[in-house]
Amino acid sequence: MTWSRLYRDPKGTLWEAVNTRGVRLTFYLLLTAAMFPSSRFILLCVLLVTLGVMWTRDFRRYGSPKVFYLAAVLALLVVGYGVARVNVVETDEARLTKRPWGDGISQVTDGTYVGRGQGFRGPIEVRVEVKNHRIVGIEMLKYPDLISVRDNEVAVYKKELLEKGRLERPEQPGMYRGAPETLTGYANAVESALSKGIPDFPRYNVFSEVYLSSVIGTAPGRVTLNALAILFAAFIVFEYTLQSMLTPGTGRSINCYNCASCVGACPVKEVEGVQMPMGLVLLTRLGDYERVMELSKYCVGCGRCAAKCPIGNSGPLVISAAFQAARKRKQQERLEAREDTA
Repeated sequence: MTWSRLYRDPKGTLWEAVNTRGVRLTFYLLLTAAMFPSSRFILLCVLLVTLGVMWTRDFRRYGSPKVFYLAAVLALLVVGYGVARVNVVETDEARLTKRPWGDGISQVTDGTYVGRGQGFRGPIEVRVEVKNHRIVGIEMLKYPDLISVRDNEVAVYKKELLEKGRLERPEQPGMYRGAPETLTGYANAVESALSKGIPDFPRYNVFSEVYLSSVIGTAPGRVTLNALAILFAAFIVFEYTLQSMLTPGTGRSINCYNCASCVGACPVKEVEGVQMPMGLVLLTRLGDYERVMELSKYCVGCGRCAAKCPIGNSGPLVISAAFQAARKRKQQERLEAREDTA
């Protein structure tokens, strides 16, 4: 897909983009990243590896230059990480003398501030009120962890902070599941809020803030990891079904039972380790039309598989549809290569 083609035929170009697995994969990952911000770094790695494998294959088969663009993006990400890391290290060192723990509360100006910290099951958000350089109020805005920890350990810790009027380290929590992580996240949320009240508190520069929030994000919690596992399974099923629906004639591959009845009826049986015609039908379901095109010459088109298939699938019809899809893609690749060199 080129910008000139997008200008000439926007509707056709966008439809072709929807039919491209790499574009759909990018959309899935962006959607998941919007739903679970703490998964961004994992999703970025998945996207880079997947596109790297797909576009390396395209480079070997068609000479497509997309893999070089991906390498350039990866290089920019590495350089960006190096620049952001230098700023983060320098800022964190400068913060050591400005943290609002203990007597550091004297640096915090009066006001109300909101801060966040990572708990056992997700981010904890609090609103802290400071008056006369003392903590006079703490309100919980967001809390995803266990109620038993909140009503016991967190409540006791909050009472201690209000009595002392300053931020102190929490004592060893009780034997509640996730209590250490919850108390640490709560204390970090209060620290984050108080830090906003220190006028000269060292901050990350704009580039580091944007890079860390958009690319790195926060460490994923248990809820995020479980959700990613479930979404991965759902996307896989949806994607392979959608691929066959979008490519004319290949939807029959979804119905294959993998029973191998067609293999017994086929006079060819097996080619290059692929059972005929069942293996080609499964390759069609996966969207590997180029491999189907390579092996389609061994299909004699006798139709015996359709007679044996319990649902009436015709191997030659599915193979022909995949062949046409692969040929169309090759023609498009050649056309784009011609436009790029023109």
